[in-house]
Amino acid sequence: MVNQATIKLIDTFTSKIPLVRICKYLNISRSTYYYHKTHAAHFNLSQIEQEIQQLCIKTKFLYGYRKIYALINKHLKCSVSKVQRIMAKYNWWCRIKRKRSHRPGNPFKQFDNIINRDWNISLPNRKLTTDITYIPCGNKMLYLSTIMDSFNSEIIAHKISNHPNTQLALDTLNQLGYLSGAIIHSDQGSTYT
Repeated sequence: MVNQATIKLIDTFTSKIPLVRICKYLNISRSTYYYHKTHAAHFNLSQIEQEIQQLCIKTKFLYGYRKIYALINKHLKCSVSKVQRIMAKYNWWCRIKRKRSHRPGNPFKQFDNIINRDWNISLPNRKLTTDITYIPCGNKMLYLSTIMDSFNSEIIAHKISNHPNTQLALDTLNQLGYLSGAIIHSDQGSTYT
């Protein structure tokens, strides 16, 4: 491939030396010279390289050559392989964003399992269990918080909300009032802890 420096060199010497002789010395045909001269914008790699560099910096090197090609091809015509070669030449490969795995442990308070799978009870309102159920409703979700008495598996409090937050759990608990000696069991999710 003839670069633009060669074309400029030929242009400077054509006033003194015939074009046929210059092409013969450089071992290129005249048609190749004329082709590269008329299609100089097509072979201007520096412009494509600058565009690729700007896109890589703008996207913080998170895009690969296919995505960069898709962005560059909107206003500057080039091939996928050319973008890939240029990115390889300057080592502008996409850099993988490392996932953070910092987990310091459970930030909420954990409670001991007092019930320990012993649901047998002879009096009502002593061992209670609670959970939130997700209910699909059209194109959105509703959340049902319930409290069940393990004495007779009766739902003694319930509340429906648009969000599975702590307020939903508190509203369900407030329906019970004060129960002396009752144990409430949950899955210790963030909503309850």
